Amino acid sequence: MIFLFFFIPLIALAGFTPEAFVDTYYMWDLSRPEKRAFTTQPLRHDQPSVNLAHLGFRLETSHWRSRVVLQAGDSVERNAILEPGIEKYIQEAYVGYRINPRTWLDGGIYLGHIGMESWISKDNPTYSRSLMLDYVPYYASGLRLDHQVNDHSGFQLHLMQGWQIVSETNSAKSAGLQYRWKDFTYNNFLGDENVYPDEPTRFRHYHNFIVKFDSLTMSFDIGQEEDDTWGALAGVLRQVLNETQSLAFRLEHYFDPKGANVGTRFITQSASVNFDQTFERLLWRNELRGFYSEERVYPDKKHWDAFIVTSLSVSF
Repeated sequence: MIFLFFFIPLIALAGFTPEAFVDTYYMWDLSRPEKRAFTTQPLRHDQPSVNLAHLGFRLETSHWRSRVVLQAGDSVERNAILEPGIEKYIQEAYVGYRINPRTWLDGGIYLGHIGMESWISKDNPTYSRSLMLDYVPYYASGLRLDHQVNDHSGFQLHLMQGWQIVSETNSAKSAGLQYRWKDFTYNNFLGDENVYPDEPTRFRHYHNFIVKFDSLTMSFDIGQEEDDTWGALAGVLRQVLNETQSLAFRLEHYFDPKGANVGTRFITQSASVNFDQTFERLLWRNELRGFYSEERVYPDKKHWDAFIVTSLSVSF
């Protein structure tokens, strides 16, 4: 990633816009594991660390657009654990061409289209990601057709290597759709998948519904592989206190009774409260979050777990 520093002046002169982001955190988990299970952010207990750092550039002209960004951090190591090489350190690397005034065609590695939250923490109302977001693709490798129908609606069509994978795991390709209409979004994924190593390929379909009501965002997800079904429901309420401070409250339920997506039987509820304070380019975030599971999946065979985390991030 360091080599990009030497090219940033040249990139800027060529019409590219450089960007950088660093998210640091300190988390205390009441169960005191070295690393948390079932979530990708935050990860390490009682160890000040970097959640995500990225550096790169973007370009957008009347006919072309591109974003090339390299990344590192705890969430990268945990989330892209199945990537065999340096692919995990590529956040995005795509180029796009404007077919007509309302339509773009992009190709390469790009951030995933499913879910109400972003891979980049500063763009989310809560610091940690919802359980449903930790178990859908944060990135994809393939082609994306993005068409804006009018001021209120649009859609995307995706042809991808698979479920959150850059390196192909089988010969099959996957497809995805996003439909946007005002404050409603529908996303899906369809494909023959080898999600876990040494398991047979099975056809997977996943559906994500998002609705926004002013400061409240709600999401419902449902997925299926053959006879195995899983899903999630979450609601996030964000309250702006003033120009520099905000609160966020979240409730969610995740059910995967056969472990088709999580890898073990997982029926869990979670609640969190989040406080944010901004200082120009700096963002200070604090979150308290608790979990209760029907199964004893947490350390010391407990049904419950909780953590408190504080984060300081800077973006350019």
